[in-house]
Amino acid sequence: MKKKKQNKILMSAIILAVALICSVLNFDLSDYLGYNLNTGNIKTISSTSSDKETVEFVKCVDGDTATFKINGKKKKVRFIGIDTPESVHPYKEVEEYGKSASEYTCYLLKTAENISLSYENNLSKTDKYGRILAWVWADDELVQEKLISVGYAEVKYIYSNNSKLDLLYKAEKKAQDEKIGIWTDYQEPISNKKTYKVTFKVGNKEEIVEVKGGSVVPLIDNPIKSGYVFAGWTYGGELYDLSKPITRNITLKASFSKN
Repeated sequence: MKKKKQNKILMSAIILAVALICSVLNFDLSDYLGYNLNTGNIKTISSTSSDKETVEFVKCVDGDTATFKINGKKKKVRFIGIDTPESVHPYKEVEEYGKSASEYTCYLLKTAENISLSYENNLSKTDKYGRILAWVWADDELVQEKLISVGYAEVKYIYSNNSKLDLLYKAEKKAQDEKIGIWTDYQEPISNKKTYKVTFKVGNKEEIVEVKGGSVVPLIDNPIKSGYVFAGWTYGGELYDLSKPITRNITLKASFSKN
């Protein structure tokens, strides 16, 4: 018993001596011991996201929102880090791929045997609408990544360097390169230092206009064809939106309808 007491005193003396030396050298020993010398509490290393919490699926809302039962209470959850096209917004029209995104999310959640949520410690747990902000897992697969990878969501609303950011951007880049879903017409950002040629074609006649990258097509006089009414400029067989910024060389063809 006396020997144990002596060992304890000796150990305390060693720790105190080391602590004094570290204090003089401005060295934080607790980072290495995993022990806070001031409080005596075990020091834990904080992680970017907490452990998963198993929840029960209640209903779909749209592509990036759903309702779950959490600790016995129904809560609306907004998926962290992504945005899908609108499908149920109170004052916005349904956007392209909005319904597809909503149906895909609903499918993932309805068919999953296990659904869980995880949270970012450096982010508020709720948004301004009172919705819980969370990573959503369906059978251990991240729903946000799945939505991005099929082209139904984009990386958005990033307020901090969250733990899944690299994963999301990698999936988004792949979807952009494959031009799927919302990225069907995606073009890589073009430097406004470049100049592109826009060719206006009327039958066999052509008029070429140079346009600075990122600028819109300048308005030109509408062509005239006897017995016909000018219907607009087409690109790829469809009417071209002249308000789109130019990012490459294009040829626009005049379309006419019978008078």
